[in-house]
Amino acid sequence: MPTAVTIDDSPLIRNQLRRILDGIGVTVVAEGSSGDQLLALYQQHHPDLVTLDIVMPGKDGVTAAIELLHEFPDARIVMCTSLTTREKIVACQRAGVAHYLLKPFDVARATKVFRFVLDRPAGDAPRSEP
Repeated sequence: MPTAVTIDDSPLIRNQLRRILDGIGVTVVAEGSSGDQLLALYQQHHPDLVTLDIVMPGKDGVTAAIELLHEFPDARIVMCTSLTTREKIVACQRAGVAHYLLKPFDVARATKVFRFVLDRPAGDAPRSEP
């Protein structure tokens, strides 16, 4: 069964992500509220998927993604954000994230993206829309 780590400063968003992921058979093994927690949680759990907010207290999601992918280049990251500025989306792509989802989540869209990313071989996660 695939596993995931979710990082978002909103408990409501983490709960929504858990429900969506549970619905497709992905177990959320750990949650965090800041990008500062990502590396340690990833090292502890080595999940198949990471969901990561962009704007959080402490380390932002883009910085956390860059650090994680530097150490673990095969990590699959889906950014979850309410930001739609091209600058932030390009920053996520340059960081090497697999995909991004806009908040509020459309469950069908999120499900499609998560399945798409998980079905790709590690290190070969696409950066385009499914």
